[in-house]
Amino acid sequence: MHSVILICMGGAILMSPGCASAPVGYPDAAASLAGLRLEVPCANPKFNNDTECHWDQSLLQTADPQWKLKREIVRTFGGRKGTVYDVTLYVRGVVEPKNFTGGTVQFQHFQTGGTPVKNDYNFYSLHVSDPEATYTFNRNEEKVGHYVFSIDYRVRIPIRGGATVTMGAYDSNDVAIANHQHLVINWIPPAPAPFDGQFFQIDVESITPRN
Repeated sequence: MHSVILICMGGAILMSPGCASAPVGYPDAAASLAGLRLEVPCANPKFNNDTECHWDQSLLQTADPQWKLKREIVRTFGGRKGTVYDVTLYVRGVVEPKNFTGGTVQFQHFQTGGTPVKNDYNFYSLHVSDPEATYTFNRNEEKVGHYVFSIDYRVRIPIRGGATVTMGAYDSNDVAIANHQHLVINWIPPAPAPFDGQFFQIDVESITPRN
């Protein structure tokens, strides 16, 4: 059984409820995924009774016409090359709903694979190059609408040492659902204040090599 340290945002080691744990034996692997957080703030003023807003245009990262918003964080996973690790991720944020067809649904809001339904709602995902898979974190069974919800759950996924990991936020139009419900994720900035827009954060909680 491994001892644990606490890895916080940016890789600092602190005793805090906002941190995530990782095995001491694999600090390089944990550190390679530290600080995974995407923020998609509203550009004020809001509209439609403050339920919607435009994205901050400075967030646009691509000239690809299929996206009005594309934000990505790309990392190379540490650990031993060739070794597959089971990585437990602690996922938190405030997001809007997205419907999908196909794929494997593990539980509410999380699925592997599938195709996003073509509509004006954005999605948040993590793509792993090896074993190759795309994971979506705001998948919603109910019909999309002008609401947001909090995500606060843990998932375990396989990642091979040296794999490319891409965390992304994607939207096909320039309209977002604002956090008009004023949802707050405890211990996650800007708590106790609500985030003005949406955000998606992943912390590594544990890493275990497969035999």
